[in-house]
Amino acid sequence: MPVTDSSVDAGFDWFSPEVCRDPQFYDGLIREAGPVVYSPQYDVWATGRHAQIELMMRDWKTFSSTRPPFEEIGQPMILLSDDPPDHQRVRTVISKGMSAAVLRRWQEDFEAAAEQLVLSLLDAPDGLIDGHTDLAKRYVLKVFPDAIGLGDSNREMLIKFGHAQFNMFGPKNDIYQASMEAAGEVFEWVGQNCKRDAVQPGGVCMAMYEAADAGAVTQEEAEILVRTLYSAGSDTTIYSLGNTLRALAENPAQYELLRSDIDEFATRAFEEGIRYDNPARFTRRRATMEVDVDGVTLPEDAKLLLLHMPAGRDSRRWENPATYDITRDVVGKHLGLGFGVHACVGARVARLEGVSLLSALARHVRSIGLAGEPEVTTNMAVHGHEKLPLHIVPA
Repeated sequence: MPVTDSSVDAGFDWFSPEVCRDPQFYDGLIREAGPVVYSPQYDVWATGRHAQIELMMRDWKTFSSTRPPFEEIGQPMILLSDDPPDHQRVRTVISKGMSAAVLRRWQEDFEAAAEQLVLSLLDAPDGLIDGHTDLAKRYVLKVFPDAIGLGDSNREMLIKFGHAQFNMFGPKNDIYQASMEAAGEVFEWVGQNCKRDAVQPGGVCMAMYEAADAGAVTQEEAEILVRTLYSAGSDTTIYSLGNTLRALAENPAQYELLRSDIDEFATRAFEEGIRYDNPARFTRRRATMEVDVDGVTLPEDAKLLLLHMPAGRDSRRWENPATYDITRDVVGKHLGLGFGVHACVGARVARLEGVSLLSALARHVRSIGLAGEPEVTTNMAVHGHEKLPLHIVPA
């Protein structure tokens, strides 16, 4: 494969455990190595720069989501990764299931659940809680499965499923193998619980099957869309919340500002958290033709990783990018929830969850701070916490 002089190998294994536990640092090295960087080890290109990622997300004809790097042959396809026109057909179905009108119906329940959860933690011994387990994960695994109509109560399976699915986005290394070995029962559980007779009436999952009844998608596609909800609907929101909680704990002045005007700053705090420490390490693309990107020639069929974490801290786009600042004009301007035809279809749900929980926290907790060393997850495609020890002081 031709590699131009301006494409520089970053000089480390992009998918080693060390790198996967600190992608903000290592992917930042890739961002600074060049506008597009080539890995001979994986025959994959990557960019961590905001402008290049926005270009690639905007131009889906040149930078296709089909046949991406590390494609998992033989696994059920993710219909939302198709390019138009098929993409719009299935996206319309799932978007209708999570429309603005639907979210308005959910809002009261989401806010009430956030309020109840935060109040239940105010009497924690010595004010010590785990921001990942007690707050982010507990909240999302309550409201999201209820809303979509997951019938089974074993909701921890959603986390295990998402973890395995995201590790499929990388190479078949030791992380992948360990993830697959641990996921056998998970895939069996998903296979059973995404069937029509396993989901609850009135939820988003059943809406997928009702769309199939109306002819908008096939019955098989409806099941795949339910599977997609299970794989991508929990992990990234949980990690977004955890990463934002950590940012607020490490920046007490920003938390005080949030508490000073919750209506003004709750949305900004969550959106800035996504820019500052995005839970999605990358999305995947393929060049459909030879194309020049800022002096780097990508060959036809070049496999591409769009690195969202370093793009959120790209000094070419953001002033003081390594600073968490909830006054920043970031809403609708970061790329952390995707952009263009492949923007995150569940973004509005994630925002509702994030704003509801942060608002409840700010109302009832005077201060939060780290109470120990956080532990991050080891995953090739997502970034978040396994443990986030926090100390909270009730308001």
